[in-house]
Parts: sequence; C-alpha cells; structure tokens
Amino acid sequence: MKQLYIISQNDIWSEVLKNFETIDCYYSYEYGNLFAKNEMGKLYAAYYEDDNAKIFYPFIKRKVPFIEEELYDIVTPYGYGGPFIQGSCQSVYEFYEMFGSYCQSHHIITETIRFHPFYDNYKVFEELFEIEYIRKTTGVDLTVPMHEIRNNYSSMNKRNIRKARANNLHCFIAEKNEQNIKNFIDLYKETMDRNKASSYYYFDDEYFFEQVKNTEISETYLLFTELNNRIIAGVLILVGKEFSHYHLGASRTEYLDLKPNNLLFDYMIEFCKCKGSSMLHLGGGYQEDDGLFKFKSSFTNHNHYNYFLGKKIHNEEKYNEIIDCLRLQYTFDENYFPSYRGDLKKKTVCY
Repeated sequence: MKQLYIISQNDIWSEVLKNFETIDCYYSYEYGNLFAKNEMGKLYAAYYEDDNAKIFYPFIKRKVPFIEEELYDIVTPYGYGGPFIQGSCQSVYEFYEMFGSYCQSHHIITETIRFHPFYDNYKVFEELFEIEYIRKTTGVDLTVPMHEIRNNYSSMNKRNIRKARANNLHCFIAEKNEQNIKNFIDLYKETMDRNKASSYYYFDDEYFFEQVKNTEISETYLLFTELNNRIIAGVLILVGKEFSHYHLGASRTEYLDLKPNNLLFDYMIEFCKCKGSSMLHLGGGYQEDDGLFKFKSSFTNHNHYNYFLGKKIHNEEKYNEIIDCLRLQYTFDENYFPSYRGDLKKKTVCY
C-alpha cells in the first residue's frame, strides 16, 4: 500500500518523526520553520510509506517573485537535508512519482534540494534531478579515542592550541540565557561584517533565541572562549541522535591572534564526543578549499564529504516565461538555480 502525506502541523510532524530512529537534527519542525521565516515561505514535509520503505522530506514552499500569477517553488531548509530514506531506496521512484504529481497540481515550478553529505542521498536522485557538485565538507570521526583525534590535528593547529592555552584562554559550556545569547549575537554580527558576508547570513535576533531551544530530535549548545572574563569567541552546535553539527561560529577580531577558535574547536570536538555522537560535521568553506575550509580540515585528518545540490524544473514553460521576461530588464547568472532568485542587476538604458 503506497501512501503520501503532506504535513504542515507541528504535532503531526512530531508523531511521524517517531518512525525514524536516527534521523538528523535538520529534519525537525522547529529547525525547518526558522528557515521558512527566513525564506518568506511556509514549511511542509512529505511523508511516504509503502511495504519496503518510509521516506521523510521537509521543504519550504515560496511564492515565485516578479509575477502576479500564483506560482511557487520549493527548497530544503538551510543546511543539509533532502529525502531521508529508511528501507529500500527503490521506493524513491514511487515516492517521487506521487510527489511530482503533487508539485504539478500545486503550481510548484522548481525544486531545489540541499543534499545531506553523510547520507549520500543525492545518489538515489541522479535519474530524477540535475545533480550539481557544490564543494567538499569535512568532519571529525568521534568513534576513535580523543588522543588519536588530537594526534591527527595538523602541526600548525597543535601549535595554535598551545598558544591559546599559554595566553590563558579557556573554554566553557554557556547557559542559554538572554545575556549569553546576546553576547553570541554581537560576536556573530562582528564576524559577518569582517567576512563581508551576504545579507542572507545576517539573521535577526529572534532567530538566535529560537535556535538555541532543544527539539525532540536535537539539543543545541553554546560554547564560549573567554579571556579575563571577556567572551572572545563562540560556537553554536546542534547535537542530534547520531551526529553533531557545528552550526554557527563567531569571534572578536582584536583577539584572533591569540587563536581562540583553535582552542574552541578542540573543546567542541571533545564535548561532542562526550555527548555520544559518532561524527562532528564542521561543514565546508565559502568556496572550495578556501581558508575557512583549510582551518576546519586541520582538525579532521582529511575526513571529507561531498555536498551536492539537486535541481528540478517541474514546469519548463512557466519557468522559461519568467526568465525571458527578466532578461529584458536584468542581467543575471543563468547558471544559478532558480535563476530568478539569483543576483539580478538592472540593465542600464542608453538614450
């Protein structure tokens, strides 16, 4: 018996998740709903089951901009997700036949999936989607002893950790109270300014106060590095049923030379191992093999994973109509998907 349900209520979502023993923290209603607000959309999940598998797929439905017609696109929440498959991967084809019909009947013209690097779920969708390799991510294997993990740090990383300790820096687990959350927000905004981050990464204050709350499938922790009672670096980490994830990090520019982040990452790794996680995912860089990725890799002994994006156009005619109209007024990267959500620049008109 094949059945597909589209879920939007938190209580039903919570009940459905009980069918999945090891599903990751990115699949919680609370996590997805935070990013639905960021995307100015509404959070849903597709739940499919048959005799051979159960599949759970959160997505955010957004109105397509620039047009009056009621057309929509869907995207997975920021981070790593895509359909979580428990059972036979062959059921994906039946699931997607039904889900594709849902998209057509609900005027959804494009779909974007940020696949989970640990699940390799992109492989199952290679015949159904255009799959684009984005970049490597990296993670720490926490199943080996802590002394072995530290032995595998790069030599420069080890020196920087010693330097941080010699400068009397120390790390601790912070209470998730209002003052500590505000401290992290200040650090984070300074870090985004320093890195000239895009506006997408400037979350409002409400986001941080909501993100630190635990869910039924995850716990959130705030870790700080301190010097002389001043907070100089922090990380927000998500601890799920199986994996931990470095979610957001921040630091004071004036103290970077003391290497607070090196000490904090080492502390975070030991903390996540003590929580029983099998892996700590550190994510990737802004670009392939950039400075951020190399910093993260100095902790992971080149334990890398591939991050892929899935792209699908459900209604070619409507999609091309929108792109043709935009070409008249804007220049934009047509390789970005969907192109109408990329960086559009108004054309200069000469008379």
